[in-house]
Amino acid sequence: MPKKTNEAKDLSMTDEAWNNRVADVETFLSHPDNQTFLSSDETIEDGVELIRMNIRRGNRNAAKRKTFWKQILDEGREWKNENYETIGYDWPARVGKESNLPQHVQASTRQIYDLTYDAAVDYWNNNPIIQVVSIRSGRNKEEGGQPYPDAEEYAKGKAFAMKQRFVKLFNDGRWDGNFSLDGMTISLPPADENETATDGEEDVPSDA
Repeated sequence: MPKKTNEAKDLSMTDEAWNNRVADVETFLSHPDNQTFLSSDETIEDGVELIRMNIRRGNRNAAKRKTFWKQILDEGREWKNENYETIGYDWPARVGKESNLPQHVQASTRQIYDLTYDAAVDYWNNNPIIQVVSIRSGRNKEEGGQPYPDAEEYAKGKAFAMKQRFVKLFNDGRWDGNFSLDGMTISLPPADENETATDGEEDVPSDA
C-alpha cells in the first residue's frame, strides 16, 4: 500500500492580494468616525494591537499570510454598527471570495447600498401606499408578485438592486467608480445598445 504523503497546505498570499485586504482594514482603523470605539476599552485596544501585529507579520512573511489574515478577520468580524453604536464605518473584511473590483469602487458601492437601504426604510415607513403596491419581481418564481413583509426586506431588495446597477455601470465603463452625494458622472450607453429596464426602473412615457 502506497504511503500517504502529507502535502503542506499553501498559506501564502501575493503582495497584491495582501495589500488590497490590508488597505481596507487600515481604512477602518484610521477612519475618524471609529476612533471613539477603537479607544473605548482595553479589550478593543488589545484587539487593535493584535490586528496590527498580524499585519506586520504578514508584511514580513508572505508564506503564512492566510494564517495571519484569518486571525485579523476573527478579531474584527463583530466590529459593526449593528453591534456597537459608536462605530461609524463598519469592519470591511469578509470571509470568502474577494471582489475583483478596485478598492474605491468597493467603498463606493458599499456607501450606495447603505444609504439606499436607509432611504428605502424611511420611504416604506412614511408612505403607506408603498407598503401596498410594492411587490416582489415576477422573476422570483417562489414569491413573485407578493408584497414585501416589512421595511427591512423592501430596503434590502432596493439597496442590492442599486448596488448591482452601479457595479454594472462601472464594468461597462460608464462610471468611474467614485461616489458623491453632490452628483456622479455617468455616460450614456452606446447608441446601438438595447438595454431592458431593470426591476423598478422603467421609462415613463412623456404623457403619463
